[in-house]
Amino acid sequence: MKVYVMRFFLTFLFALTFTVPALAQDQLVHIRLIPERGQIAAGEEIWIGIEQEIAHEWHTYWKNPGDSGTAPRISWDLPDGFEVSDIHWPVPDKIPYEPLLNYGYSDNVILLQKLKAPDVLPDGAINLSADVEVLVCKEECIPEFGTYTLSLNDANMANNGDYLSEATSKLPKLGNLEGTFSEQDGQFIVSVQGMPSIDEGNEIEILPYEWGLVSNPETAQWQEQDGKVFLSQKRGERSLAEIEGRFNGVLAFEENGVRVGYQFSATHDPVLSYSDAMQPEAYTDARSFTLPLALVFALLGGMILNLMPCVFPVLSLKALHLVKAAEKPQNHVKASGLVYTLGVILSFLAIAGILLAIKAGGETVGWGFQLQNPFIVGALAYLTFLIGLNLSGFYEIKGGFTNFGGRLAGKDSLSGSFFTGVLATLVATPCSAPFMAGAIGYALVQSPTIALLVFAVLGLGLALPYLLLSFSPALQKAMPKPGAWMETFRQFLAFPMFAASVWLVSVCGAQAGINGVIGVLSGMVALGLAIWLWNNKPFKSNVLKFFVMLLFALCITAALYVLPRDSVMNDTPQMDEMSEVFNEEKLGALLEGEDAVFVEMTASWCIVCKVNEALAINVPSTRALFAEKNVHFLVGDWTNKDDNITKYIESHGRSGVPLYVYYKPRVAGEDRPHPVVLPQVLTPAIIADVLEK
Repeated sequence: MKVYVMRFFLTFLFALTFTVPALAQDQLVHIRLIPERGQIAAGEEIWIGIEQEIAHEWHTYWKNPGDSGTAPRISWDLPDGFEVSDIHWPVPDKIPYEPLLNYGYSDNVILLQKLKAPDVLPDGAINLSADVEVLVCKEECIPEFGTYTLSLNDANMANNGDYLSEATSKLPKLGNLEGTFSEQDGQFIVSVQGMPSIDEGNEIEILPYEWGLVSNPETAQWQEQDGKVFLSQKRGERSLAEIEGRFNGVLAFEENGVRVGYQFSATHDPVLSYSDAMQPEAYTDARSFTLPLALVFALLGGMILNLMPCVFPVLSLKALHLVKAAEKPQNHVKASGLVYTLGVILSFLAIAGILLAIKAGGETVGWGFQLQNPFIVGALAYLTFLIGLNLSGFYEIKGGFTNFGGRLAGKDSLSGSFFTGVLATLVATPCSAPFMAGAIGYALVQSPTIALLVFAVLGLGLALPYLLLSFSPALQKAMPKPGAWMETFRQFLAFPMFAASVWLVSVCGAQAGINGVIGVLSGMVALGLAIWLWNNKPFKSNVLKFFVMLLFALCITAALYVLPRDSVMNDTPQMDEMSEVFNEEKLGALLEGEDAVFVEMTASWCIVCKVNEALAINVPSTRALFAEKNVHFLVGDWTNKDDNITKYIESHGRSGVPLYVYYKPRVAGEDRPHPVVLPQVLTPAIIADVLEK
């Protein structure tokens, strides 16, 4: 049941208890008004205490009562010119009421208000009265109310300075603490500067003055760094828009065995993240980037992306085009380079625009998100298969539907160059090159205009090597001379495309199970048969077209019918004896201990991840080192969408896989050192170097 529904229900029950004849039993809360001094001078200000003596095992409520209950109400009847302040509330206790949690007081509590006298006082005793209403609860709740009086400047009124001085010591400390707050993945995030030093392991409670901002039964997680305290607690039901950009409350904790609180005020900071308190050594906070630095990183990252294995099948097509360039006019070669670049950049902008729109809608997605959808993976498998068939000579582009497969990327035409750029972008997104991660991390916390600019430069970096070759006749002359060998080379290039298809089908298998593989392979058979029918024309034209369209329909129907059934299941990755499945609870429990922890974030569609696993992680030397150092190895599989893994990746300033994080061992009694983010391309020596340090 939603908290606010539960709150309404309980309040309704409290209203029913108003019919309970409270006068038939002893009063559960005894109230008296206590002045700081019996005498008050003109213009003077003194404390007035509203003391509650509460029956054993019963309780009353704080300013924010929590998930149920209601705060005391005090209404004063004052002589002319007198003023009374708002209530100063002592730090409350937590009062569990499963599954809810309230804030309030037991046994004895003194609420405090400041009373200010006018510049001219009346003669004689000064009489004040207050109507006080409290809700007192145990298993049931009973409202109690009464009118209470107080006389000042009366010879019989004693001073209570020492008694109220003790009461003021229980108020939250006024340290003028300022901070910021935000919302991140369903968590309420607070950053406060100027807090006193707090022992690790001590619990800090976020006590908002207003109801509904946090889930009260949850425990706040906190981390101290560089003089700031960062706290994270599950969000409540209330919208942050209702508090108009400012949040006030109390941070409560145990200090030398005494419960204390610090009053603070925080303003809204949309980019505040709890991960700001856990910046890894190898990670530069995205907000410390400047735009020029981010653009340089994007350009370098895009250029290095050309060396990643996922881009190789598409770039092999461009290699063939470059060889053919010697036969073409220079204007055509330059135009081809520009159009290819345009295809890459526009594709990067399109994917980035979709990514930003989805994130703006509150979803947790990262770079390469489209390959978490088995339909897109299946479509790419079909496309690379069609291009491979065209390169191998199975069909030629003579018109009709075959234009789709070949002109898209296989022909040396401007349209072919453009769609080769589109295809290069689509298959490049599973990869994350050095420099690229920092640039994307910066882009995703900026305005849409800045973000799209960074992604455009990233696309320019990917296209730049081919663009430079297109505009350099000297480099073109260094290419092999055209000849009959080119037809053999063209047919050979079909095999990288077929290999890409095999990889994409394997990704479908990881996402949608064996039924997904059968669906995509069946579609490929249907595509091959459709092309064979079109080329050989065993039927009259109309009958042929009918059969071809029927095969296409069967191909699409197979994918649509099979893929959704298993793709909703996020299968647990296969672990070996060295590794365990990643989850936040397991990581948190391990970090409470002293052993080292190595976290790998991977995906079936990430070729760099698979290369790293084969050559650097799942090798005897690394396995032996993990065993020697007693390193716990957690693996998170991002093949299908997983919000918890996305959140973890983003907490380390990244937007995609691979991600490798090493948590150094913790010395007993000391804080664990900051985690280390490893490079995206690994070797056994890199892992060994980090672990040995």
